Amino acid sequence: MESGRPEDIRVVMHQHLECKGKKIGNELFVPITLLEKGYFAEKEWIEGQKLLKIHVSKARYSEINQYDFRGNYLHYDKNGVENWSVEFHDGIPKTVYPFGTYFNPSTIAQYGLQHYSLYLKNKDEQSKQKFLSVAAWFLQNQNSQGGWAYQFDHAYYPSRLEKLKAPWYSSIGLGMAMSVLARASYLTKNTTYQNKALQATSIFQTSSNDHGILAKFEGKYSFYEECPTNPPSYILNGFMFALIGLYDLHKQTGNRQAGMLYEDGVRTLKRMLPLYDLGNRTAYDLTHYTTDGGYPNIASWGYHVTHIHLLAALNSVEKDPKMSETLQRWKGYIDGKMAR
Repeated sequence: MESGRPEDIRVVMHQHLECKGKKIGNELFVPITLLEKGYFAEKEWIEGQKLLKIHVSKARYSEINQYDFRGNYLHYDKNGVENWSVEFHDGIPKTVYPFGTYFNPSTIAQYGLQHYSLYLKNKDEQSKQKFLSVAAWFLQNQNSQGGWAYQFDHAYYPSRLEKLKAPWYSSIGLGMAMSVLARASYLTKNTTYQNKALQATSIFQTSSNDHGILAKFEGKYSFYEECPTNPPSYILNGFMFALIGLYDLHKQTGNRQAGMLYEDGVRTLKRMLPLYDLGNRTAYDLTHYTTDGGYPNIASWGYHVTHIHLLAALNSVEKDPKMSETLQRWKGYIDGKMAR
């Protein structure tokens, strides 16, 4: 950099953001606040080192090199469901929404899997009992169809899709319940848990237009819907959570049907993964394709990290070259790399 007296300059970004910068010799300097506004950059200032780090996101992922259906669930020992918008009723979290307070099967399952993971880590008897209380809730609240329906209407992307009317099932709730019950059977040696979980497989085979969660992509690929909308929304994280639940249940029981549902879903995942890749982040769903929405529903960085964790877990099982390639690319997006 050539030395010289600093000169004030006018900086205009994207034709609508403006501020003052500096010119010193041949170098141009702009305030970090402009980068934050114009490129959604996130800064990290380390005072002791006089070091400024600039990220596309401060979100970070944890490595999952070998998923174990009996082990720590996706690093959920780091979860803190107690700090979410929940109230506890007899030890079970009930989610507080602007329109009311309801039991959400996926939130309940996440609470249970958090404490199962904590129990494995710390051998804390209290965490074990919290996990088993969640498993008991799923036994006690399973309906005649074998599932755990959401008992509230849900307006998922109301500008693109009609409101879901209660009761409805979700692949994320069913899949995570399977992960809870499979682990409860392993932990207690009581097969009641896994046998109850197997009853939910029928909902995976029932069309989302007929009170199930099954959508068909391109008329032949089985996709398990987090929100069973019409047309399908194809939410990625809920689908992958369901695949992990089916895998857990199949590994715990050896059940052929659960295994087939998992294999069908993995075949779909391999076909559809490229559709979620936006070149610098992932899409949350495919409503821009299935509706006239027009533009992608870009995943938050938090959900992008969730996509990484789920794909890493599944690929640790599948060891598929294309899945591995996709996973490494998605990890790179966190560090500001773009697909080339």
